Amino acid sequence: MTDIFFTCWHYTGQDANRRNVEIETVGSTFWLNETELRHGPFRFDELYFQSSNKNGTVYSHRDLDGWRLGVAGPVPEDLKSRLPATITYGHWIDRLGLGKASIALLGISAVAAAIISYSPQWLAPLVPDVVDEKIGDAIVGDFGGRFCYTPEGRRALDKLARKIEPDNKDLKINVAKIEMMNAVAMPGKNVILFQGLLDQSKSVEEVSGVLAHEIGHVRENHVMQGLLRQFGLSVLTGGMDSTGGQMLGSILALGYSRSAEAEADQYSIKAMEKANISPKDTADFFGKLAKLSGELEKGKKSGADKSDGADKIGKTVSYLSSHPASLSRQKEFENSIQKNHAYENALSASEWNDLKSMCDKDKNAKSSVGITNF
Repeated sequence: MTDIFFTCWHYTGQDANRRNVEIETVGSTFWLNETELRHGPFRFDELYFQSSNKNGTVYSHRDLDGWRLGVAGPVPEDLKSRLPATITYGHWIDRLGLGKASIALLGISAVAAAIISYSPQWLAPLVPDVVDEKIGDAIVGDFGGRFCYTPEGRRALDKLARKIEPDNKDLKINVAKIEMMNAVAMPGKNVILFQGLLDQSKSVEEVSGVLAHEIGHVRENHVMQGLLRQFGLSVLTGGMDSTGGQMLGSILALGYSRSAEAEADQYSIKAMEKANISPKDTADFFGKLAKLSGELEKGKKSGADKSDGADKIGKTVSYLSSHPASLSRQKEFENSIQKNHAYENALSASEWNDLKSMCDKDKNAKSSVGITNF
């Protein structure tokens, strides 16, 4: 017998489209129905609780990456009894399944005592890939439709990524409709460029250097090192469970050490050299950050408020908060410039426009000023 319908929303994991659906339950299975499409059937025991906030409750599927089911209001009791419990303790066990989680946690426990005194630099490579990916999936999946997509913009982004990192099939690079001037590397080999960065960049070459820099953070394991440094082994046992905005906020708040930034800079310089992209605009970008960092520091010391000067920095403060600025970083990129060398354009003018305007053209992408309103 077919049970009641309930209005909710759904991401298939195949694209960035948020779909308004009705859930049709049939015993232990259910279908998700759009006006002209029907998704399913799915089993309730294949779901796990993802997150809960003022916008509703989100569930994920054990075997389908990026799959999300969101319930926007109080769940009827007959449906609630079939959905996973909305708890966060032991969340990672729910995600991995008891068997995989037991193996992963036993392996971690066996070496934890021996390596607990080691630095995160040594510990990060020992984190199982499946755990790293699940943490990344948890953050990315909760972006709630903020990723931008147009066919032309996606092609331009993919082309730029291939130029910077030809062997990039393991990377997941996206643009989010967030007005902060920032880019972030995350667990699971995720890299996200914010719309604010594209809007305020003077050229695609400037963005190329920033993208290569974030890829460097991924390749050098800096994100997991930072999480382990701040949260310890709780990162691996569910201590990072939260909504996407809170988890992303935690990562942005970590910042990077100067040595980590130097490693990512060197990675960026080498990648751009191989791609034959000029580092000049990236050097100018870091010079601009160093200048703005100095202005912000002056404002703090003088007690000036935003209207007295700090406001000039605007959304750029977001990038400064997680990426220490210095003139030496500008010099590193300047020193890598080959005089009288014929560099190639990272993208054509039309491709750069396609990438830069992708979020404006994607009317389905949800917009945010920052990450606190996720």
